[in-house]
Amino acid sequence: MAGYSKIYVIGGQGGFGGADGVNPIEFLVLVGDSDRQWCESHYFNMNITPIGKVRVIVPKSPDHPDTLLDACIAFCPRYFKSCPSLAEVKSEFREANRLEFSAFPPSIQSAWANLREEARPQFASMNIWIANLMPIERT
Repeated sequence: MAGYSKIYVIGGQGGFGGADGVNPIEFLVLVGDSDRQWCESHYFNMNITPIGKVRVIVPKSPDHPDTLLDACIAFCPRYFKSCPSLAEVKSEFREANRLEFSAFPPSIQSAWANLREEARPQFASMNIWIANLMPIERT
């Protein structure tokens, strides 16, 4: 079976969080599971652009601890514009439509690892909610 298992809701940036802390919703990260795990984005704020043309990321391993951070960087790099390594990574992936973290050559792994570390403070301040998806059982 392949399908989505969870959704991350990202929003409420810039001090506007509404009553629930996440409105207005900017974008979603949908996590899918099959023979490999993957993440896709869905934008509510149509002014957000990803790195390159990225629509899908495949983490290094299922449930890797940096998967959500990687997805936020890839799908919404503007949140991380103060990171010095962002320009190098954006240049490397300007034509990419898919990021497969286990397939990165060592030089790219190093550049992305630097960006990840630079991005952690911004990521820590983001308003993110999670929903685990389960089918509704009908009687």
